[in-house]
Amino acid sequence: MSLLTTPDLATGLLSALMQSRQDAVGDQIMARWTEFTPNVRRTAISVLMRRSTWTKAMLDAVDQKEIPKADLAPEHWTQLQRNPDRQVARTAERLATMTASSSEERKGVLDKLLPLANEQGDAARGKEVFATSCVVCHVINGEGGKVGPELTGIGARDRTEILQEILDPNRSLEANYRLWIVTTNEDAVFAGRLEAETQTTVKILDLVAQKHIIQRSDIKSLQVSPQSIMPAGFDALPAEDLKNLLEYLAQSKG
Repeated sequence: MSLLTTPDLATGLLSALMQSRQDAVGDQIMARWTEFTPNVRRTAISVLMRRSTWTKAMLDAVDQKEIPKADLAPEHWTQLQRNPDRQVARTAERLATMTASSSEERKGVLDKLLPLANEQGDAARGKEVFATSCVVCHVINGEGGKVGPELTGIGARDRTEILQEILDPNRSLEANYRLWIVTTNEDAVFAGRLEAETQTTVKILDLVAQKHIIQRSDIKSLQVSPQSIMPAGFDALPAEDLKNLLEYLAQSKG
């Protein structure tokens, strides 16, 4: 099984493992984790949650940061915290509340710029900053691209939290918004969000919101990055622009 394995075949192989009683299955699945596309990972999680020994292997991998915590959806964490195996439940409770830590470099940036969240900005000017720096990738109030998550209603969140996401996009990375890189047999490279996959194709939505449908038979490699499709470096914006952008986002209450 690999990233090039068709979704139905990969999920079928994983589902068949549910009948196994071997403790080693959990470790074997985790060893291939980087080869699974998002849809396949969801099936893998369902399999791993079938037996406590497999579940422990998954939680150990999260604890050791071998797989991102965000690969498990909120409903998975809720289910894990109610697991009848108390060791599984306790570990899940601890990991569910664990906050992703920024690198030391990012920490310095955050310490310097997070106080901007407490200052009033100019929403009109912030809309201009959004149009220049963000609208290609994000929809807000019906306008923009769909590379990244929609931001309509983001103003319901805490302003400091919003600014943290801007300055450190890898802080709480969602599984669906990682950077995928496809290299074809002719050495063409496509990078962006894996928007969809079928038995015969994968669809990449690149960083300028262009869609690329690539035949699996033409793919030489398909790799997923642990990094967000949203680039770091927004701290390079002038502080006034950041403050104004935050003010504009904070106005969107949904």
